[in-house]
Amino acid sequence: MRTPVFLILCSLPAAAAAATFDWQVYQRGNALELAVDRNSVQRQADGLIRFINQERFAEPQFDRGYKVRFSIRRTTVYADCKQGRYALVSSDFYSASNKSVWSTMYPVPRYAWKWQDADDESVAAAMMAAVCPNP
Repeated sequence: MRTPVFLILCSLPAAAAAATFDWQVYQRGNALELAVDRNSVQRQADGLIRFINQERFAEPQFDRGYKVRFSIRRTTVYADCKQGRYALVSSDFYSASNKSVWSTMYPVPRYAWKWQDADDESVAAAMMAAVCPNP
């Protein structure tokens, strides 16, 4: 009886690794490419939209807060499309070859979210346009 449970548990990481991303690039430059995973976009019961945003850098970066070197940062974001604002709730860092180098263990709890306005013609506005439905 333990063998089937063990096999199921062993297959979970493989299933998670098999998850596919569908990156929609919304801004591209020489040093940075910004994209949203279309497969991650989910409308929540409260009207917010949850998604994963990716920043892919041409040169390796260093995050002083987490003390980690990375080339790709993926952030889980909640968007309030009606209010034109967003909150970053967790981050995952990857090497240039897409290997995980560091991840936040737990997302920021909702009561501690820091909402940021997506100012017109900003990168944040472009991100919001990629996930928010047209009015």
